[in-house]
Amino acid sequence: MSDKKPGLLTRLKNSISSTLNSAVDAVSDPGQEVALMLDDLATQIQEAEKDLHQAVVDRKMMERKVEQLAKDETDWEKRAETALRHGDENLARQALKRKTEISAQLAESREALQQQGVLVESMQKHVAQSKQKLKMLNLRRGSLMAQARAAKRGVMPGQLSDGGTLSRIDEIEQRIAALETLNEAQAELSTEVQDAELDAKLSELEGEGKLDDELAALKAKMKAQQSLPSGSEP
Repeated sequence: MSDKKPGLLTRLKNSISSTLNSAVDAVSDPGQEVALMLDDLATQIQEAEKDLHQAVVDRKMMERKVEQLAKDETDWEKRAETALRHGDENLARQALKRKTEISAQLAESREALQQQGVLVESMQKHVAQSKQKLKMLNLRRGSLMAQARAAKRGVMPGQLSDGGTLSRIDEIEQRIAALETLNEAQAELSTEVQDAELDAKLSELEGEGKLDDELAALKAKMKAQQSLPSGSEP
C-alpha cells in the first residue's frame, strides 16, 4: 500500500478543528483566556505599528508631492512672465491656466498632508499608549490570570472556593481539635477498659484464693474427722 498525504481539505479541516479545540480550552480556563487576550493585544499593536509605518510613508510622499507642486506652480508663473516679455499674451494665458490648475492641486495636497499629519500623530499616540498599557498588563499577567480563574469560581483572588483562606484554616483547625479530642477519649476509654479487665482478673483471683482457702479448710476438717476414734464427736 502506498502512503497518501492528507489533501488540502483534510489539512484545512484538521487545522480548523485544532483551532476550535484551542478556543474551547481557552474558554474553559479563564486564566488562559486572559493570556490569549494579552497575546492578541500584542499582535494588534504590531499590526498598528505596521499601519503607522505606512501612514508615515504616505505622509512623506505627500510632502514630496506638495514640494513638487509648489515648484511647478512657481515654474508656470515664470513661464507666463517669459511669454509676456516676448509679447505672447496667448502663451502667457495658457501658462497661467496651467498654474491655476496646479495651484488647486497644491491646495488639496496641502490639506491632505495636514490631515495625514494629524492622523500620524494620533496613531503614534495610540500605539505608544497601547504599548505602555500592554507592558503594565504583562507585568501583572500572573495576577490577572489568577483573578480571572478566581472570578470563575465566584471568589476573591487569594481565597479558596469554600469561603476563603482564613475560614478554611479555621475549619481545618477545628477538625484537628476534634480528632485530638476523639483520640484522647479513645485513650481514656482504652485505659478504663484495661482497668476494668484488671479488676475482673483480680476479683477472679481473689475468688479463686477464697475457694482455695475454703478447700484447704474443708480438707483439714475431713482429715481431723478421720483421725478421731469411732463414736467420738469432734
